[in-house]
Amino acid sequence: MPFLIENIYEVVLAIIIFVLLGTGALVILTIARRQRRDKYFQRIDDLRQRYSPVIASILAQKIEYERGLEILRGISGMDRDYALEHLCLEKKPTPDQVPTLRKLCEDLGLVKLWQLRLRGGLDVASIRDALGRPEGVIQRVGTLSFLSRAKAADNLGIIKHQPSWKLLVRALGDPHADVQAIAVRSLASIQEPESFASLVSRLQEIIQKPSETLSLRTVKTALVSFPLSQMSALLPSLRHTHRRVRFFATDIIREVVERQAAWEEDFVLDAKNFPAELTEVFLESLAFDENPDVRARSSAVIANLSDARSTPVLLTLLEDAQWFVRMHAVRAMAKRKFLSQAPQVARRLTDSHWTVREAGARTLLVFGRVGSEQLAQHFLSTEDRYSREQIADEMQRAGLVPTLIAQYGAEREGASTRVIDLMVQMGKTSYLIWAIENNPSPEVRKKFLVHFGEEPDPQIRTWVSHVASTDADAALRTLAGELIRIPEPRRGEG
Repeated sequence: MPFLIENIYEVVLAIIIFVLLGTGALVILTIARRQRRDKYFQRIDDLRQRYSPVIASILAQKIEYERGLEILRGISGMDRDYALEHLCLEKKPTPDQVPTLRKLCEDLGLVKLWQLRLRGGLDVASIRDALGRPEGVIQRVGTLSFLSRAKAADNLGIIKHQPSWKLLVRALGDPHADVQAIAVRSLASIQEPESFASLVSRLQEIIQKPSETLSLRTVKTALVSFPLSQMSALLPSLRHTHRRVRFFATDIIREVVERQAAWEEDFVLDAKNFPAELTEVFLESLAFDENPDVRARSSAVIANLSDARSTPVLLTLLEDAQWFVRMHAVRAMAKRKFLSQAPQVARRLTDSHWTVREAGARTLLVFGRVGSEQLAQHFLSTEDRYSREQIADEMQRAGLVPTLIAQYGAEREGASTRVIDLMVQMGKTSYLIWAIENNPSPEVRKKFLVHFGEEPDPQIRTWVSHVASTDADAALRTLAGELIRIPEPRRGEG
């Protein structure tokens, strides 16, 4: 302490010099790093500008493949692998480009590099020997981060490298969650049939013992991406003792079937695309499963079966104790082949749950004229206010009102007139007015004016005023003018 006190000036000066030197070193280091980064990115930009057109021409088959490959092999430097990877996968390839891109990545040695990164546990010499290049610029395995493994798994999925599926299955056990998730997505992209069973096994494991690293949704999404021909591998899961395993297996098949049905107009599940064992387990077991979620999801599959037993099974599900099972069953029957079951579907219009009533109305509309008649009959006869509201809303959403207006104009007194009258009483007039205005027949507008022109509904009164002032038909203008001068509407008098 005495020394510091006696030499305080020298000590302070030394500290200042030390701080200045440290600060200067940091500034110099920062500037050097910035210059290095700028130089690096400038090189990447130069490579992109020079070689991206070559890759685009190869993928578009505008230049000879071997010639383009030779040009790309001319890229050198410590960042060669990164540059090639960046250039090849800069843009997502189209399905037509994937085969060419896959061959290009194989010929450039990138696939081997990605496989080795994903595999892990290799030294520099092993990687150098595998790639057949002496650069020795590849990272040591000890420094292969999860990001390198994840990127490698992703790249193999992008080019759909089928031979790598075993490595990707192994990556499902990677210690890092991101690598596992990307491996699952890549397996879904490659769709190797032999990998399906591994994903199903992983699904069962997560259901029975939830994983902190891999989500159930990720695995399920991957399984759903596989074609219908792979679904027979889910048979053991459909018969599993665990109720959630059965549910997810049923739901996976349901999504695949619905996707296929959306692609094919006359899609049906028969012996050609759906094994007899699957048909039996759906009709004899899943439709009566103790888990209501399984019963609900099974209905969409059963509705597409060509088996004659499918209709009575669906009718049983229409009467299920659980409302959401009834809802799924009603939605599943929204196919013209169930036209003869319109009366049974119409019974769901008085269901105790509003979503089932809504589903019933929508399904009947799919049945065309027969369904519309059932809907109108129930609309006129029911005393359930909520059921009426839902039917009126569905008729408007389905575009049925213009048809009603056309039928109303052609008939004297019939169901269409009564339906429109009831809709006016309920205040469902906005879409009615729109349909009237878009009907070219003056007779229809006149009939509507006579029947409903004195209604107190504000939208009807506004429309009558509009007709009185702007309609091209003088007789209609006169009639509408007389109606708007009536002080009190007749409906509700007395």
